[in-house]
Amino acid sequence: MFTTYRHTEIGLELPDELCSAPNQQLWSCVEQELILPWFYLQVVRRHGRELNATMLMLYHAQELKQYVDYQSTRTWIEQVQLVTPPYMNGQARWLMEPLQQVSLVEAPTDGTHFLVFKVTSGSTYSLRDDLDLTLPAIRVLFCAETDLRHTR
Repeated sequence: MFTTYRHTEIGLELPDELCSAPNQQLWSCVEQELILPWFYLQVVRRHGRELNATMLMLYHAQELKQYVDYQSTRTWIEQVQLVTPPYMNGQARWLMEPLQQVSLVEAPTDGTHFLVFKVTSGSTYSLRDDLDLTLPAIRVLFCAETDLRHTR
């Protein structure tokens, strides 16, 4: 999860009619308390003829799936990056890579379900490093080929 602190909140002194979202809050920083992978999404929203792109930070693959499922002609996802910690990506630093696919697979040893992440470079990651990452998917939660949409 991402944590925010009141002392990092940015106060907006704008008249009510200039605020686009009445419940919107701005923060100068967020803290990531869990050293787990997360997703960085570019979402485009259409307002009349105008297109506005924003970036979202999500922790859970199920949230990513919800954004994919709720895409429309007015809101869509253009790109998704997977951000992985060093212990997961085998590097000495965090990596941000274009995400290709997120699949739910079943471990043949104990029947538990776990996620497998594939990035466009061909690397495959999971929080479980003790199993074969080429196991067949029970369910695909995200596939860049079919789930990303681009402004044309």
